[in-house]
Amino acid sequence: MMIKKKADIIIFSGQSNMQGQAEGPSDHLPVGHAYEYKYLSDSLVPLADPAGEDITYEGGEGEQYQDCMGGNWHVKHVFGSAAYGYATLVPSFCRTYTGLTGKDVIAVSAAKGATTIDYWMPGTPAFRFIAEKLEGARRASSDYEITGTYVVWLQGESDAIESTGREEYRQKLAVFGHALRDTLGVDRFGVIRCGYFTGDARDLQIIGAQDDICKEDPFFLMLTEQMTTLNGMPEYMNPFAAGHLNTRGLDRIGHVSAVTLAESLK
Repeated sequence: MMIKKKADIIIFSGQSNMQGQAEGPSDHLPVGHAYEYKYLSDSLVPLADPAGEDITYEGGEGEQYQDCMGGNWHVKHVFGSAAYGYATLVPSFCRTYTGLTGKDVIAVSAAKGATTIDYWMPGTPAFRFIAEKLEGARRASSDYEITGTYVVWLQGESDAIESTGREEYRQKLAVFGHALRDTLGVDRFGVIRCGYFTGDARDLQIIGAQDDICKEDPFFLMLTEQMTTLNGMPEYMNPFAAGHLNTRGLDRIGHVSAVTLAESLK
């Protein structure tokens, strides 16, 4: 009997810092032992930036985000690839994770900028497409022994803009995460704590809510708190889009988050 190689499925979800809104391209080199499930072609491809897919609400192929598109892009797309064809944190995360665990990674990108927590709740198109992409990834990776399914989540800036309260955000994040666990079989929900975006007390409501849920609910794992530090370090931030990581920042956040998840599984 042939022994299957082991792999983990990791869903990368959230808003623009997860989708990728960097100042320039990454090296675009494929990551060894890591593959991305592409919904539009129903296939696994070697993982490289620009990670993600531009998928319309009808399930068809959309367009990569460019500045000239403005709000029209958001109206048409349920998920997006890296803006401008630039960088995401996904390759950095997977490169570190495979090195630490010795397992392959099947990456499932499900991110869209400018989204609040309500956008992701059970019953929404976003939740349905996460389910469809995960089902497709499992089917496409049938040659592997899948040893775990995890979420890496980076979102909350839009809720700060909308003045979502600490307890309201915590409760909704719990509903979203538990629905992924109970209906889709996700094993752990990793949170990259969001950084400062509004620059006032509204940010602290979301940051506090993410801290709370990771302390109170063992299903949720705080992957890193470094976003709040990097916000004050220009060398890690996109000078053309306030509150967004540049390529160097995405690489750093991806790496430290992968270390935390990998170490939690030992």
